[in-house]
Amino acid sequence: MRGRTREGAAGPVGAYGMQAESAAVVGTWMWRCDDRHILDSGAAVFLTGAPDLADTELRAEVLARRVLLADRPALLSAMERMNRECGLVVLEYRVWTPEGVRWLLNHGRVYPALQGVPAHGHGVLIDITHRKMPPPEPDGSEASTPSALERAARHALGARDAVDEDGSASLRLLVDMFLLEVGRVIARRAGVASAHGLN
Repeated sequence: MRGRTREGAAGPVGAYGMQAESAAVVGTWMWRCDDRHILDSGAAVFLTGAPDLADTELRAEVLARRVLLADRPALLSAMERMNRECGLVVLEYRVWTPEGVRWLLNHGRVYPALQGVPAHGHGVLIDITHRKMPPPEPDGSEASTPSALERAARHALGARDAVDEDGSASLRLLVDMFLLEVGRVIARRAGVASAHGLN
């Protein structure tokens, strides 16, 4: 999915909690065999626009409704492969949102079925629009400072690009595992902060 011409323009930071100037984890997903996908609230809002679909089993077609038509076949094909292949899931695609078109990095892992445990997987959705868009013109306003883990995710994405150029499969595996864990920690902390905010 890399190298496609982008469509549309990214909007400013808004209800989706996305930072235009840095990579940001927007949500997490879980997958169960037989095409059953479960999103957290952030991923549900981003991909479907319906927060009430969080923590419910969804089919792949529902998750792809906001994906640009040009990117949809590759996404649906990757989801279909989950039913017969295990390993890393790394996919980039574009999503329509009320704030414009956003680029997503879908990063996760699918695990094979074991005795008494069906095939399953989990991962994170990372907004990487800033990597696909030209840098914004400075407007004199003070930008928000990303957290330490958000900076780590940004550097990991840069490292992944460099490793892709080098072609080392072992290094890419290590970077992918690191990026996945950083994304999971960020998403977990964001969920805890959101829960505290409701109390």
